[in-house]
Amino acid sequence: MPESKKDLVKQELGDLQLMDDVLACMVAKRGLEGIYPNTNKLADINIWKILNETTDQFFQIIDKFYVFGMERLYFELGNYTIIIAPIDQTFSLLTVSPSLANMGLLDIEIENTKNNIKKIINL
Repeated sequence: MPESKKDLVKQELGDLQLMDDVLACMVAKRGLEGIYPNTNKLADINIWKILNETTDQFFQIIDKFYVFGMERLYFELGNYTIIIAPIDQTFSLLTVSPSLANMGLLDIEIENTKNNIKKIINL
């Protein structure tokens, strides 16, 4: 992806992370590689370690269900909710929020961000 597109994606992620209920977000692919905003509010390094160790397994699920219109994959991990919203079969928007977050508002913002990122990378 060209640098200018990466910068635009980073800007979208930064805007999403301005929400109180978004502790961290990224556009991720297997192995937790991807594009991160310049900052994150999630200080718990153990969550990042677990996500890094398990991301490949989540992408296996996405691979199986993407063709059926999979929109989101939610899972709770301790005090956190992790939401993975596939952008395509390679990349997904991953967000980490507190378990007691306002999921209705968060879902709307995730969908808007995902659609904006699709436009940026021409999907």
